[in-house]
Amino acid sequence: MQALIRLFIDIALHRKGPQDVPASSAVFGIALLAYLLVGATVIWPAADSTIVLAGQLLLDLLLVAVIFGGLLALTGHAARTMQTLAALFGTGTLLSTAALPFVWINARVLSDGAPVPGMELAAVLSTTALFMLLIASLLVTGHVMRHALGWSYAGGVLVATLYFGVSVFVFRLFFPVN
Repeated sequence: MQALIRLFIDIALHRKGPQDVPASSAVFGIALLAYLLVGATVIWPAADSTIVLAGQLLLDLLLVAVIFGGLLALTGHAARTMQTLAALFGTGTLLSTAALPFVWINARVLSDGAPVPGMELAAVLSTTALFMLLIASLLVTGHVMRHALGWSYAGGVLVATLYFGVSVFVFRLFFPVN
């Protein structure tokens, strides 16, 4: 397990790529399970119910599989899908774990969209940290996709950024913010 965590850290640090992930259903399953567990923990403070939480997790998985799996298939790299998705799930788990304290701080500090009096600085710092983790996530996803697709780093980051935009749009369609 430690070797797998170290591998995903190395991918996140751009030292390795998805090609270094073993093409194993067990590794894929572990990465997927960790991604879902951490994802549920990140979503939970903002979810209205367990049904909404489950729906958001399912929609996220569907988007990842359809968009990235579809792009790999369209470019003739379908054989790399399991390793690529495992790399995305593993690095996503790491980045989401890093985001957890800030998500929970925001959930605690923000009330009805406004900071609790006296906690404005915590809200600003927490939101800034989440924004920095978003940028890191785009760069890591870009790194993974660059290797998976055989494209340039800029092309991989463009794919990651387009995915993020589509994801936000689709999530707002299915789960509008009140």
